[in-house]
Amino acid sequence: MRSQAPPVTVGRIEGEDIAVKGAVSVEVENGRSTTVLASGSEVTVRSGQARLVLVDGGEIGVCAPAHFSLLKSGGAITLALEYGRVHPRLERGVSLTIYTPLIVATPISIADGPRDATLGLEATGAMCVLAASGAVRVEQQLTGQSLLLPQSGEVAFAGGQLESLRGAAGSCHCDVLVAKAAPPPPPRPPELSVPVSPGLARPIKPPVMPDKTPVPESREEPNPPKIEEPIYKVIMPPLSFDATAPAPPPDPGPDTILLVREVRVRPAEVFHGRVEGAPAPPASPAKVRAAVPENAPKKTVGAFANLRRFFRRIFSREPCAGEGCRGQAK
Repeated sequence: MRSQAPPVTVGRIEGEDIAVKGAVSVEVENGRSTTVLASGSEVTVRSGQARLVLVDGGEIGVCAPAHFSLLKSGGAITLALEYGRVHPRLERGVSLTIYTPLIVATPISIADGPRDATLGLEATGAMCVLAASGAVRVEQQLTGQSLLLPQSGEVAFAGGQLESLRGAAGSCHCDVLVAKAAPPPPPRPPELSVPVSPGLARPIKPPVMPDKTPVPESREEPNPPKIEEPIYKVIMPPLSFDATAPAPPPDPGPDTILLVREVRVRPAEVFHGRVEGAPAPPASPAKVRAAVPENAPKKTVGAFANLRRFFRRIFSREPCAGEGCRGQAK
């Protein structure tokens, strides 16, 4: 008896109101249940939204009401959509083809970039296609007629007939359900404080209470000095993009890139003040003539005064009188 091969896992789906046929298992992670889908599983989204995370990378959002089946063979995934809206967001290397009863849609990457598209099929047969990132190839299965919807293009048609193609801006959307089972973000690393240099630290005197009891000293570190980081500016040729080119343009060479460091010139030092002359010498004290009291002894008469009195005595006819004439004969 041959052993049965294990089922090929396509991804994990979670949603508010979904029903899965052919599931591999149901896992509980962070208090929320997710269903593991295998190749051949059928999914019905009755209300709300659902989010399918592919094991090969990327995800597919589903908006209710929707019903689809999944097949995986050789790394290629096929989504058979019966009705509803699907919003695939695919990473590089993931192959996905969406089949409807009449239309085949294939998201195409541009320059190996990500693919973001939306396809909706109503019960009446009306369809809409949106190429948010990358292009989408739409092909009619019966006639083989096809068209390439460019990036940012949005169209709508009825009955699977591409002849009825018309623009439908803003009408083909399906927001992907935000994963509630995502792990919480890692805690922020602790920030290390900058030690204060000894020159910036100032001793704080403890205040004294009315009862002369000093309050315990509290040390407060001042703010660390601001360190000016250098500012760099990169000058390089502008980047270009051509959606029609088969390969992306080459990156600019290092010889065409210039790295400039901005420098702030500080002004020269300017001293403000005034120049004063030498101080004036102190004024000499005024000479004060002391008054001579009346009872002070008189000074002795000098030789000049005696000579003057001698000539006056000879040429004057008046008799000699005064202190100089004492002891002279009259």
